[in-house]
Amino acid sequence: MSMINAAATYRRDDRSTMRVPVVMPLVEVTIDKEGFLSVQLDREPYSADGTLQRDDLKGVLEDIAADLGTPIRVEVHEADDSTFTDIMTPDRPKLRAVRPATASIGEVTGDGFLPNEDVAIAVVVAHQVASTDGTARLRLPPALLEAHPGLVILMGQKSGTVMVSGGAA
Repeated sequence: MSMINAAATYRRDDRSTMRVPVVMPLVEVTIDKEGFLSVQLDREPYSADGTLQRDDLKGVLEDIAADLGTPIRVEVHEADDSTFTDIMTPDRPKLRAVRPATASIGEVTGDGFLPNEDVAIAVVVAHQVASTDGTARLRLPPALLEAHPGLVILMGQKSGTVMVSGGAA
């Protein structure tokens, strides 16, 4: 008899991408006797458009959670000195419409080359900012260079300068 549990491993949500910070942002809401709100985010005044009333509370909290992209801790202090505390999570991001592919997966096309020209293919694996004298120095992992021996191409995105290292172009 096996001691291994045959049940599937427990996961709350396989598709979850939300990361909860170690310390959640704190939203403190004070409601006065007339029903007007004073909102603070991490002890700093949160400016909203116009004067906020009790009916605006849910929308303001949803906006803050969505803007931060993380769960927030909410403390609501009523005029009668009662306090309510809750955790609010932002809605899941809406799925973006997938653009139809212009080429099949794994296919890249380009034109303007000479007939029968040997065309080198470079995949960008890193970016580096050039120094004040215009020199770019990049240290790549040795395993990457061993796995893909040959030319290394550096191309300035603004200047259009192309530098080829490791062989003739």
